[in-house]
Amino acid sequence: MRPSIASFAAALSLAVGSLAPLHANTATGEGVRKLNFDVFLDDRAIGYHRFELAPTGDGTRIVTEAEFAVKVLRITAFAYEHRNTELWRGDCLQSMDARTDSNGKKSAVSGRTRGSAFVVASGQGERQLGDCVASFAYWDKDVLLQQQRLLNSQTGEYVPVRIAPLGSDRLRIGQRDVAVKRYALKGQGIDITLAYTADGGDWVGLDSKLEGGQTLRYRRNAAELGSAAAGQTARVGAAGGSR
Repeated sequence: MRPSIASFAAALSLAVGSLAPLHANTATGEGVRKLNFDVFLDDRAIGYHRFELAPTGDGTRIVTEAEFAVKVLRITAFAYEHRNTELWRGDCLQSMDARTDSNGKKSAVSGRTRGSAFVVASGQGERQLGDCVASFAYWDKDVLLQQQRLLNSQTGEYVPVRIAPLGSDRLRIGQRDVAVKRYALKGQGIDITLAYTADGGDWVGLDSKLEGGQTLRYRRNAAELGSAAAGQTARVGAAGGSR
């Protein structure tokens, strides 16, 4: 079934443009951390979303890169690219520079701390937000659970959200069946389910419902799952596993 381009683009602005991790459990190099997600439309692989986190003198620098392509009969029906660089200090965003190409429609969002406010600039002009703004903190559920509003780095919107636990479950990642805890994140036009490893709380999955019944899915690259997650897994075919 061909996806609705409008609904797909809208979901990406929430499930993709909002990603900019502050903390992670996978380390590489000297203090640099990486998170790599494979992205699916239902069960069909359509691209990737990568994150690189590096410590600075007084905070963390995050660079994100996403590329998707949805093909119908070998013809690209939807193409998407997103780049974003953010600087954080503690749990507060200090600056942001995001560029997006959503099926040929280009947009840019930037933000800077000015005095006691975070100022966001987009195609709709400038807006002043609070003194400690957070984006969609999927990577750190402790930060996420404290928020009532989250900043979307693709659109510049500062949106009200509701977050609630859904309980324990299992999530299939590659050839593993991982024990996870799930959380629901909802708001206007937002219907997202997040998954974290039951032992360690590492972010490993995201499901965002689209109009027409399809689902945009993020699954952590299986090679990145640490020993804690590995200890919670079994081979594919275990009862309750889902992609």
